[in-house]
Amino acid sequence: MIVLIAFILSIDAFSVVLATGMIDKKHVVKMSLSFGIFQGFMPVIGWISGNEMKYFISSFDHWIAFFILSAIGIKMIYESNMEKKFKIDFKMLMVLSTATSIDALAIGITLSIIKSPIILPAIIIAVITFFMCLSVIFISDRIKIEKAEIFGGIILILIGVKVLIEHMS
Repeated sequence: MIVLIAFILSIDAFSVVLATGMIDKKHVVKMSLSFGIFQGFMPVIGWISGNEMKYFISSFDHWIAFFILSAIGIKMIYESNMEKKFKIDFKMLMVLSTATSIDALAIGITLSIIKSPIILPAIIIAVITFFMCLSVIFISDRIKIEKAEIFGGIILILIGVKVLIEHMS
């Protein structure tokens, strides 16, 4: 069950790495590592926080993810027509890692509520996310898109919209 949850949690991170990895492959490994660490660490934070944080975060976590991912997506689309290429600096990496791991925080809260241990699930989530994201190295060569920045920006915006819609229903 936790393996399936880990794959589901890794999809957003994978999509972000795919979108940016098509632009510049040198970011794939560091993004994969960062996303894996965040996806593994956030359930632990959620587990420790337990029920108290559930009500606080669940009311607006989807808005945070939506605005962060949409803003970055819009920035990628805007910069696609400029000479300067979209860059993943440390600050951007931390923002993306946080935005894609908010659902993992909720999973940690859920595991706390059902009194499940957290260490093994957190490790499984981190490892699966890392390898899912790292797999972009092998598939991004097969995807040929003339304007990868625009495609990447659209993916990020769509992920943000997906998060928003899922939490509003």
